[in-house]
Amino acid sequence: MDPQVVVDKKSEEPDLKRQKLDEKCEEEMSSYSDSTCSFDSEDERLVKEELNRSGDYDFDTTKQRRFVIRYPVNFEDSDIVDEPDTDGDLVHRLSMIALQKHNEYNLTNLEFVRAVKANRHYGAGFIFYITFEAKDNDSHIIIPFQATVRYLPLQVTVYRVNPKP
Repeated sequence: MDPQVVVDKKSEEPDLKRQKLDEKCEEEMSSYSDSTCSFDSEDERLVKEELNRSGDYDFDTTKQRRFVIRYPVNFEDSDIVDEPDTDGDLVHRLSMIALQKHNEYNLTNLEFVRAVKANRHYGAGFIFYITFEAKDNDSHIIIPFQATVRYLPLQVTVYRVNPKP
């Protein structure tokens, strides 16, 4: 078969994954641009109040109306990664990387248990605010952690990882 024909045929096929992500990003960005143009003081007050109450990690996204600053991560979706992986798989990997950094820096040997929840926003890739659990192998106590991690497909940067206050 002529390779040119295959390339032409493939280029005509829609990339459903890319299309889905583009539509979701467009929807989110339009809500962001709408929010920066048309939010009122009540929108801003609600978001500031929720940030003060919960911070980035436990931010209740239902408190946002037109002023959108965080998006919840649905662990079953594949909006950010390609199937068969899920966004939950990505958050799991990012949590493990953050815990590894914590273990190296603090000379501990904590073991990852599970990712509990995550919020994200755009910022030179995706910035994730992750709440996860780790276990102390000696005492078997489960410790909740919070991590701020930037994700680009070929680069992960851990900005912060600490036990949850």
